[in-house]
Amino acid sequence: MSENEISALRAGGEFKPGAQSTIVAPTDETQMTHIPEELPILPMRGFVVFPGTVVPLNVQRAASLKLLDETLPRTKVIGLVTQRDETKEDPAPQDLYPIGTAALVLKLLRQSDDHVVVITQGLRRFSLRKIVATSPFLRAEVDLPKSISPPESKEWEATFRNLRDSATKLFELTPDAPEQVRLMILNIDNAEQLADFLAPNLNIDVGEK
Repeated sequence: MSENEISALRAGGEFKPGAQSTIVAPTDETQMTHIPEELPILPMRGFVVFPGTVVPLNVQRAASLKLLDETLPRTKVIGLVTQRDETKEDPAPQDLYPIGTAALVLKLLRQSDDHVVVITQGLRRFSLRKIVATSPFLRAEVDLPKSISPPESKEWEATFRNLRDSATKLFELTPDAPEQVRLMILNIDNAEQLADFLAPNLNIDVGEK
């Protein structure tokens, strides 16, 4: 998904199914968005949403549709948590990984009565503290961990630059990789944001992500 597509979505434009996730700079809306201590939890199948990434989600499960119908009139912030077994249709609390991402709903596109596409932007990681409801959808109390600042040293700065340069070269070698991706990486000056950018593209198990 390109920056132009994201801007169009925020302005009320159309979404093309199949668009990929991307990472974008924080906006005034995302920076000022309050993340409550209790969130409705939307289980994710087979992938992880990271802070800063904009991701289209296909929502078809009855509980997830109920979550959107009841939650969005009051708040645009939901919790996205990946389930351990993506084949489970109705995951229980123990079927979820303990870490998730609070996300802002940018747009909801209703395809049919039982199919909705939701455009979300990851805001911040959280850990599940306590499940407070399982019906009609999951709700949980969450903890927002503090960011760990890297050490201020020349060695760390050199490591960060080397990783960023390697990532840039990797995307340059990727067929059909848009130029804006390379420029985006070069403009990242935060180790946490760089990790969130690279993690979705790593060929590792969902649980490791």
